[in-house]
Formats: sequence, structure tokens, C-alpha cells
Amino acid sequence: MNPLIREAAESVQGGWLLGVMTVVFFTCFVAWIAWAWAPRNRARLEEAARQPFTDGGDQ
Repeated sequence: MNPLIREAAESVQGGWLLGVMTVVFFTCFVAWIAWAWAPRNRARLEEAARQPFTDGGDQ
């Protein structure tokens, strides 16, 4: 077998793993975005967004 073809075949064998990992990470990203935009998290996230502007005296 031609060494160039053998090298190309070996590099393609791991390609399916990269494709699967891309789909997994993209799914996690979309789930994270959905969680952040969920209405039930709105009050908690707005409070966290205001936290840098408070001096801690109102607690």
C-alpha cells in the first residue's frame, strides 16, 4: 500500500471522534444558553448582575 494513502487513512480514523465531540459541545452550549434565558432564572441572574455595584451594606 502506498505510504501516503496509509497515512491519510490513519488520520481519517479519528475524525469521527472529533465530529462526535463537536456535537456534544454544541449541545452543551445550546443547553447553557437555554438555561440562561429561562424565565425562572431571571430574578437570580439580574441580582447577580447588580452585585458588582453594591457595597454590601444592604444585606
